[in-house]
Amino acid sequence: MKFKNVIATGLIAATLFGATNPTHAQTKHFNDVPQGHWSEESIYYLADKDVISGYGNGNFGFGDKVTRGQVSAIISRYYGLRDDNYYGKNFADIKGHMFESNIKAVVHAGFMSGDNTDKFRPDDTLTRYEMAVILQKAFRLEVKENMPFNDIPRGHWATDYIRALYSNGITSGVGQNQYGGQYSVTREQFAKFMYNSIFIHGKEDRSSELINLAKSLGFVDRDAEYGTLGYNLHGKKADPLSDIITIFPYGNGGGYWDSIIFIESRDSAINEPIKALFNQLLPTKGDYLYSIVNNPNLPKIRQTFELDGRAVQVNNTYKLSISFGKVKK
Repeated sequence: MKFKNVIATGLIAATLFGATNPTHAQTKHFNDVPQGHWSEESIYYLADKDVISGYGNGNFGFGDKVTRGQVSAIISRYYGLRDDNYYGKNFADIKGHMFESNIKAVVHAGFMSGDNTDKFRPDDTLTRYEMAVILQKAFRLEVKENMPFNDIPRGHWATDYIRALYSNGITSGVGQNQYGGQYSVTREQFAKFMYNSIFIHGKEDRSSELINLAKSLGFVDRDAEYGTLGYNLHGKKADPLSDIITIFPYGNGGGYWDSIIFIESRDSAINEPIKALFNQLLPTKGDYLYSIVNNPNLPKIRQTFELDGRAVQVNNTYKLSISFGKVKK
């Protein structure tokens, strides 16, 4: 499939993006990224996190169209996704591809898919239609309002995803009430779109990172209303009542706790996923928290700690739960 080749004009660039985000002190530099360009902050933010990279010659690839394979790598790096030898979907065109493991990881996580045949099309350029689907799924963007675009066909498969991007200020289209879904996305455009999605509320949304790490570890969605995820020794299709770990990634619904983890079993099978979750939530104190929780003589009381700039409550009075407060600025 070939898509229309479009280079963003000044008009498109001026109307393409709509979010205002915090500044970032860059540590990396690309020779071809214009100083002061609207994508500069986004590119260097992602580059400093080793999420996005250049071509190895000092250039970012500014103005080049981004491919589906490259996007799979960017998303999987951001969330730390692993393919874990997942073969739920075999694509005929990814064997031996440089992004094979990234593609398997994002497909496993449900962020990307093929073209309803046996192909993923890793070297095809990403369209704005496809970009909307990927970012909505990766960052769980909600539809909040209608959109003004008049160039999206009635019943198009990307309609609700585009509405989610527009109503969250990720994009305002390409001008004249046009979304331009068939247009290709450049590397700098995708960096900006993704940056806007990360900082959708003016600060980085960490719940999506926790959710996608959990899914890469084998957790599955449980209660859609509360966004809970469960981990079960008997596989992903097992009865949720036998889950041994449950995560509330949004804590107590906007209250004091950012996220809550319930542990129902002391089975050794929980060790690795619990360690990974703790290290995600506490970059320097995850192992310390694990040593507390893993103590077989953990007292039947509620204890609160200050770890990595956030309150952490270990409650073992009834069933073991660990609650993580908001990170203090």
